[in-house]
Amino acid sequence: MYVKQTDEFDFSRLLTPKPNESSVDYVINNIKELLLTKKLIPGDRLPAEMELAKFLSVSRGSIREAMKILSAFGIIEIKRGDGTYVSSDIEGKVLFDPLLFSFILSQPEFAELQELRLLLEKDVLRLVIKNATDREIEVLRKCHESLEALKIDNERTADKVLACDLEFHHILGKITRNKLLEKIYNFVMEYFRPYIEQSIHNHSYFSLESKQTHGKILEAIENRDFISAEEAVENSVEVWKNLIFK
Repeated sequence: MYVKQTDEFDFSRLLTPKPNESSVDYVINNIKELLLTKKLIPGDRLPAEMELAKFLSVSRGSIREAMKILSAFGIIEIKRGDGTYVSSDIEGKVLFDPLLFSFILSQPEFAELQELRLLLEKDVLRLVIKNATDREIEVLRKCHESLEALKIDNERTADKVLACDLEFHHILGKITRNKLLEKIYNFVMEYFRPYIEQSIHNHSYFSLESKQTHGKILEAIENRDFISAEEAVENSVEVWKNLIFK
């Protein structure tokens, strides 16, 4: 049975500095441990940045960087003017799986990420081409059209563009009919979220995405053409690499 924290909950009893770890990793590890042991539960409010820095004996910059990572993966929610909370939907996040959470902390090299995404997306598209119904392809097309419309919308926001981009990949994962592959694919795409978001803010996203990577993937699916799908994935991963190193 969970015991809900009160405003007077003493975090200092749970957080003990460990100088042999890097600051950001240590902060993330602490939060992960509290979640896995259910000392933190969905909806709990975290101490303020200054308090956490004091409890953990790390800089506020390290706290800020760790919170940015945890927020990007949906583990925490930062509510402006209110505070930082454990996501109420954390039980639905694949990141909460201890094995997948460890992926963050392993800090994989870029070449490894590139290989993983390339292999994974080819398998995803193989199953999508095999299983997609006309209705599902239409849903995917509407998502693609929404993203294209956002690119030329002067009133667009980065949040809308990011959400639409990721939704396209989430739809692909669902169409595979393989729940395990869908979860892994969604996780990998969420891992790339900060890079996509950064590229949207610096506008490199819109110039590089003019290659219409999603459009080429969609066309290959509509034509049930796996060779074209493989080429589209290779192009998509190349665009992703350019977005990161722009």
